[in-house]
Amino acid sequence: MASATFVLPPQAESVHSARSFATGTLTGWKLTELSENMELVVSELATNAFRHGLRLAESRAREPIRLSLIRRNRLVACALNDPGAGLPALRDPSPLDIGGLGLHIVESLSLRWGWAPLAPYGKIVWAVLR
Repeated sequence: MASATFVLPPQAESVHSARSFATGTLTGWKLTELSENMELVVSELATNAFRHGLRLAESRAREPIRLSLIRRNRLVACALNDPGAGLPALRDPSPLDIGGLGLHIVESLSLRWGWAPLAPYGKIVWAVLR
């Protein structure tokens, strides 16, 4: 088993850095075939963490978001934590909505995804790819 963690400063530009970190880590693990899907999953989860997690936790908005990649054989889990209290949920966006499909993308590209609360506040959202 191997793992790598990247701390994202609380700014939207960090999403690009998170994607680069994921690609570089997968390259080091010789799992480049997962890079494209992992980039999309990391991008969606990181964007949600910044858009919803930090916004809903304004008093804790200076806290970093952490991206962890955990490898076990050919499976790789990515997990992002944020200080927000809002819970991730799939929703049915209307045809006129501009956004709202991020978790649908995560669900379609991953074997499994989910979330868990963190004490004393916040949550971790994860997805497993193969």
